[in-house]
Amino acid sequence: MNDERNHKWLPVVFFMLTGVVIGVSIYLIAASAMESEARAHGGNSGVAVSPSAAAGDVTKRVRVVLRKDVRTSFGKVDVVYRGTEKDNLKLDVYILELDPDYPYRREIDHRMARDGFRIGGVRFELISAGRSKAKLVWTRSG
Repeated sequence: MNDERNHKWLPVVFFMLTGVVIGVSIYLIAASAMESEARAHGGNSGVAVSPSAAAGDVTKRVRVVLRKDVRTSFGKVDVVYRGTEKDNLKLDVYILELDPDYPYRREIDHRMARDGFRIGGVRFELISAGRSKAKLVWTRSG
């Protein structure tokens, strides 16, 4: 009779331990994903470094997320994403060497933006654009 009680607990303990291991794994995966997302969008830069940029290439392609109405720095220029209107990407560009407080308003056609465009000597390519954010590739040298 004592043997039967010991054998009934083995499956319960096994499933409890399995559940704890799976739960902790899911928690750690979600926490690391949230941490990397916070690093990608944290601070003023909003810049996430792509694997090719981290490898030490001479020309670095950095994937960037521009949040609407948030000023993001790209070396010589700061850019504020203002949304889209009539298939145009609307940006405010602050050229730091000329006047860091005056925004130059730019509207760029989506087709041209996907092929690539330059603002203040900085090259970008549009990945996608929506109401609240735009995803770009920033090509920088050095």
